[in-house]
Formats: sequence, C-alpha cells, structure tokens
Amino acid sequence: MDSDSRVAIIGGGPAGSFFALYLRHFARLRGINPQITIYQDRSFDALGPKGCKGCAGIISLSLIKNMAELNISPPPEVIQTIIDRFAVHSPYASIDISNPDNDLKIMSVYRGGGPRISHYEKKISFDGWLLRQVENNGIEVINEKVACLWTGELAGIEVAGKRIDYDLLALATGVNAKTVLIEGKAYAPPETNIMAMNELYLGAAAVHSRLGNVAHAFLIPHSGMIFGTLVPKGDFVNVSVLSSSKYPVTITDFLNYEMVKEILPQNYEIVCGCRPHTVFSAARNYYDDRFIAIGDAAVTRLYKDGIGSSLTMARGAAHAAINHGVSSRDFQRHYRPLHNNMRWNNRWGHLLFSLNDRVKESKIFMLAQQRLIGNEQEKKTERQPFTKAAWGIFTGSYSYGRIAKKIFSPPSLIRLVSALVKEGWEILTTKKAMDQPRKLYVGGRKVLILGSGFGGAYTLRHLVKSTNKNENVQITVVNDENYFLFTPLLHEVAMGSIETRHIAYPIRRLHWQDRFNFLLTRVTKIDLINRQVSTEAGTLDFDCLVMALGSIPDKSELKLEGGNVFTLKTLMDAVKLRNHIIAVFEQAAIEKDPQKQKQLLTFVVVGGGYIGIQAVSELRDCIFKNLLRYYKGLVPHHIKIMLIESKAKVVERMDHALGAYVLKQLGNMGIEVRTNSRVTRAWEGHVEINGADVISTATILWSTGMVSNPQIAAVEAAKDDLGRIKVNTYLEVEGFPGIYALGDCAHFENPKSAQPIPPRAHTTVRQAKIVAYNILADIRGRNKKAYRYTDSGEIVSLGDSKAAFRFYGLRLYGFSARLIWLGAYSLLITGVVNRVRIVFDWFLSLIFGRDSTFLNLKER
Repeated sequence: MDSDSRVAIIGGGPAGSFFALYLRHFARLRGINPQITIYQDRSFDALGPKGCKGCAGIISLSLIKNMAELNISPPPEVIQTIIDRFAVHSPYASIDISNPDNDLKIMSVYRGGGPRISHYEKKISFDGWLLRQVENNGIEVINEKVACLWTGELAGIEVAGKRIDYDLLALATGVNAKTVLIEGKAYAPPETNIMAMNELYLGAAAVHSRLGNVAHAFLIPHSGMIFGTLVPKGDFVNVSVLSSSKYPVTITDFLNYEMVKEILPQNYEIVCGCRPHTVFSAARNYYDDRFIAIGDAAVTRLYKDGIGSSLTMARGAAHAAINHGVSSRDFQRHYRPLHNNMRWNNRWGHLLFSLNDRVKESKIFMLAQQRLIGNEQEKKTERQPFTKAAWGIFTGSYSYGRIAKKIFSPPSLIRLVSALVKEGWEILTTKKAMDQPRKLYVGGRKVLILGSGFGGAYTLRHLVKSTNKNENVQITVVNDENYFLFTPLLHEVAMGSIETRHIAYPIRRLHWQDRFNFLLTRVTKIDLINRQVSTEAGTLDFDCLVMALGSIPDKSELKLEGGNVFTLKTLMDAVKLRNHIIAVFEQAAIEKDPQKQKQLLTFVVVGGGYIGIQAVSELRDCIFKNLLRYYKGLVPHHIKIMLIESKAKVVERMDHALGAYVLKQLGNMGIEVRTNSRVTRAWEGHVEINGADVISTATILWSTGMVSNPQIAAVEAAKDDLGRIKVNTYLEVEGFPGIYALGDCAHFENPKSAQPIPPRAHTTVRQAKIVAYNILADIRGRNKKAYRYTDSGEIVSLGDSKAAFRFYGLRLYGFSARLIWLGAYSLLITGVVNRVRIVFDWFLSLIFGRDSTFLNLKER
C-alpha cells in the first residue's frame, strides 16, 4: 500500500474503527498516507434500539492500555461503572471474586446512546466515541449503507446505486447488522446463537445499594441457560441471558428465579429489550485479494471480551495490509495465523462452557470448585488456577486456552479429585441439608465490629487469630471507649475487691494488633440496606457487620421524682457506687440523728437477677467484713440491706434447688428479700414499694431490666420489645446476609422453650466464636455453623466465700462453688497478666481487706 491507496471499511463499530486507526498508525510509521473511508449507516449516539449494538458492554483495563498505542482513552462519561468484583451464583454455592491481577479491572459501557428513557448531558456511547476518534485522525466517515461489495482485482462497493472502486475492502459489520451481498468470494459468515437482553431502570442509589460495583453471573441448573448476568451501568442494570438451545430463555423467566430476585430490588422498570445474535463460530473464506473480514465478520472471542478481541484482530489485519500487502497470499501468511489462534482458543472456550453447563447441574462439583478457590485464597499460591479460571471465563481477562492449560494440568486435576472426595464425604456425613448456598468471597473484605464488650472483643479475638494475612480482610472495631470491660466483675470493683483498672483492657493492646484498626468514636446510625455505619468520626462502609453494642439499664418503669438511682453497667457506675457507699458511711459516722443515720445505712437493691444477687451479697460482705472495722461508732443492727424482686422468686429461670439455696443464704446473711414487689416511686432519701410501703434510704441500686442500645433499637430490622434484633440460627440478621448481632443486641430463641435466651457473658463468648467462624466461612466458601444454645450450667456468686453452681445434674454449694466461679471467670479474662492481676486482687482483699478509698471526682 502507498499514499495513493484507497481503503473502504464497511461497518463503524469497534472492529472497523480500530482497523481504521491502526491503518493510520502503521501508515504513519511507514511515512505513507492512504485514503481511508468508513461506511456506517446509523448513529451509535441514538437512544434505544436505534443506537444499540445488542451487547452487555464490558471492557477491560487491558483494552484501555492497548488503546494507549493509538493515543486514545475513553473519557469518564463513557465509563458507566468500574466493576471491582464478579459474583457467580448457583443454588449450591456462591463465589464473590475480585480480579486476581491488578491490571484485570473491568468496566461497563453503553455501545449505543443508552436506554430509551435515559437523558445524558454528554454523549456516552463507546462506539460513537471511538468513531469520533477515527474522524479526529482524518478518516472520512460516510453515513451510507453499502448494498454490495466485490472482491479480487476489481474490488469495489455499491453505495446509493453507484459503484466505487477501492484497493482494499474490510468487512467489519456486526452479526446484528443487515447482511451485505458479497460477490467474487464464497464468504460464509459465522454461525450465531440468540441471546435475550434487557435494560432495567433502578436509579443510581438502588443500583449502588443492591449491586454496588459487582457484576453477577447465574448458573441455574435445569434452566436451559448457559448463564445469565446482571451488570450495573449507572442508573441501569443490563440483563443478559444466553440459552443452551435455539429457543432463548426469556428475561421474565430469568428475573423470576429466587436467587436473581434476591439481588434486585422489588421495584424496577424494564426500559429496553432485544434478542441479539452472538457469534458462535468463525467465518469461512474471510479473506481474498483486496478483501479481508475482521471482528464479528471473521472471528471474535466466544461470548466474552468481543471488543478486546476486535482490537487484537484489527491490529493484526492492519499490520498485514500496511507492511506486507493486500493479496490473498499476504493475508494467508500474516493474518490467517492470528485468526486460527482465535479460532482454536474458541474451541477451548466451547469445551469450557460445555463443561460448565454440565457441572452447574452437579452440587458436588460446584461445592468442590468453591472449595478449591477458597483454598487458593487462604494459601495465596502464585498460580491460582481455579481462581483465575472463574474470573477469566466470565470476564474474558484470560484466553480460554490459558484457562484450560491451568485447570487441566495434572496438579490441578489431582486437587480437583481431592476436593470432590472431600465434598462427597461431607454431603454423605452431614445430616442437615444446606438451607442456603455456601458462599465464598474472594478479594478485599471489610469487617466492621461495633462494640468492644464480650461480643465485639471475642469476635475480634477469634477473627484475628484465624485470618490469613493473604486474605486481605480489613477488620475495624468501633467503640466509644478504648477498652474491653469485664462486666461480670463490676460488682467486685464497686465493693473494693478488685482494683478499678484491672477489669478494663485496652483494645489496642490485644494480640495481633497489626491485623485490625480501632476507632474511638460513637456510632450515630446503622444503615443495613446501604451497608454503612455513621459515626461522629465519619461514615464507614462494610461487607460484614457485627453488632455488639450491648444494652443499657431500663428505668422506664421507675417514677423518679428526685435524688439519685445507681446502676451497675459501666466502669464509672462502679466507681460512683463505691464512692457513694463510702461517703454514706462517712456521713453516718458523724450523724447525730438516729433516724437519719438509719436512713443513710439502708441500702435497697432493685432486681433479683444474677447482677442484683451478686451485688447485694457482695455489698453485705463489704459492709460487715470490712467497713464496720473502720467505722466502729456505727451499730451493726442499724444497717439494713434489702433486695426487691417483682417476680415470685429470685432469678426466675434459675434451677429450683439453686434458687432455694440462694434465697436461704441471702436470709442467713441478714438481707431482707421482698418478692412480688415493685418500686413504684423514688425521690430524695425515699423509695416507695408497691405504691404503699415507703422506705427511707440514701442508696438505691437499680439492677433490673435492660434494653438494647439505642442505635441497635433504631436499626430497620425485625426486633423484639426490648429492641433486640431477631437473628437466625447462624446469628445473622434475617434478610441481611453477612450482618450479625449477638449478646444483648440479639434476640435468639431457645428452641426448647421458644423464649429468648438470657444474655450472659459465657453465652456471648460462645456466640462470638460462631460469628467469627461464619464470617470466615463466607470468605473461604465453607459451610456456616449454626449456634446451638445449651442451658447446661449456671453459677451465681454469694459474697466473697460462697456461690451456687450447677452443671447438668451436678450441683455444688458454698466455698467449692465459689472456687469454680473464680476459675470460670478467670479463664474468660483476656491475657495471662490480666488474670494474674485479678487473682492477686482477690487474694489480697481476703487477707488485707477491701479498698475503702474515697475518690473525690468533683472539680475543686
């Protein structure tokens, strides 16, 4: 070719545009300037079917990098969504996978001007933008239809009834364009399949909340589909369905599958629809003297990355024409090998999709594939054949031949057989069938833990111990205090047995602190639908959420008309209560009025649950075994300690024998227990019981009733009367996969009693282990574990030397039970140093007495 050569390109899609641009590029390198003309009979910038190319519109970052050779790059308005991940769904397994290599990002675009109802301010068509780059390079674009073309020495075309001769003709029409009559060569176009395609309008907010930057593929057994996809595109979602038979599955049928409905919102609008053809085979007789077919007209990659393969083939054809010639022999030597390579690659593609179509019917194969990908992510091997195969087959990022070479290698086949055996064994030995698909997430994962109590701290502890650094799991803990508070020992802090800071452990000092972030801030809103948490420090996104913000005292039934009512929920509560008790003894020691002194020395504990019993018994021992030694002027019989319980017995759910022992010991300790009694009113120095009996007292400890944290109570999810979120057997919030609640935040029903289980420390610790396991199961594609509540044991402390303990049928009372109580709670304390401190505090308080220091917290 030379500067006098004339080239006609029939079709202005990506294949024709890339061919024209590469002709100009290679011609400039040779110092020639052939005349190039593209014939394109419609505008790609038109809305709806007039501009549409019948394509899902996925391009890769590698395509954009290749276009850099032509000094072009699509503007931001052309790119609709940068797709970070691809999720593959089946009834048996779900794989959410990110690109295995950094340069394999994919993006969604519109080939035409957008759906019929769209109104974009700028032109957003990828094909239209590419054709404008052609014009910017001095290439003529004529909006006319080519009726016929002649190949060979008399190459030419017929346009508007006139024949025009050219030195080279390039056929670049797509399979959905009208057929051009070709004479002089027995050209046979590629065979095609029919797809079903629609655009759904959701709105940008709904697309972001429901799909985000994730494209979804669905492998549905016995459906007649090879696959179906949902691809986010700004305000819209593209729906594509490729059928395995000549009769395509309708979009309506596809959208009615439950797994598809779970991804989409209930309300959306179908705005565009078509049944385009997709290339199934290669063309025959695709070159001749002065004639060449490119893109869909010759061969393109099977099903995926058609635009990328158009660039590859256009570049090869342009290089052959400019540098070698336009004869049939030139194309045979320099273009045909590239064509054959694509054709052979597609044969591997046919094999892979055929196997995939059969494998999707098998539960064991789908689970084995998921297991293999999960193992690769956990160990992070270099090759990752099954991860790259899953990503490549649906995105077109790897050639089919490369994928086949990876998964059909002997080591990969051995691993596949091993995984099949393991999954088969699990299916045979697992009694309970899966009630939901097993999920695997590959790529960066954000885990957000709200709260640093037993639920949050122990979930964190299990996660950081078990998370492989290669899994790219970003764990963030949010709390308004920077420590884990060991709340079961608050009553001991309040009564001086344990030093205040010894039950508060800084979160940042936990082991594996390099594997998580901590934010000291207050949660202001939890948005489960958009998967965001608002805090005073900003908004946090999450993939997995653990809600463990605990509870707050419920004083709704107390009519408080003045004075102070103490609670025992925070470290400051314990400090204030201890200060108050010491302060009333100091005042009583100098009080001359006997009635006033009795009022100061009357203590009322409201609530006969575990907290109330342990607090009142510890209070009794603190007073009679310690404080009275230092306040010798006080008369012991002036001291009155009362426990008020609204139910018929203390700790209503406690074992009958244990309850009887507790009640007896409280009586022996001189504590007045009033059951079936309610505090109806309280004011300065007085408390009213059952609306009649008025008790003069300076101390009211409120330990009855807890409600969920206000931020948990405001969450839009099913909750009980106390604001606790209802969870399923996996401790997940119903309807929100990957979002967990536990401890005081969760309403989990005991299957035996159909009542919510009581929130206790050891129960929350076991729940935290299950939650951490299930988060990792999602990441690694394993089966989740159900939480199984067992009411096998209970224990309650009765002062510094006695307790009551039950484990199944075994019951122990007194000092032996107290030793078990000390040992059990010591094991729950995090860290050896912390355990040693607590044990020493107990030991020293028994020998030398409790701390009775009054801390003046008021500013002077």
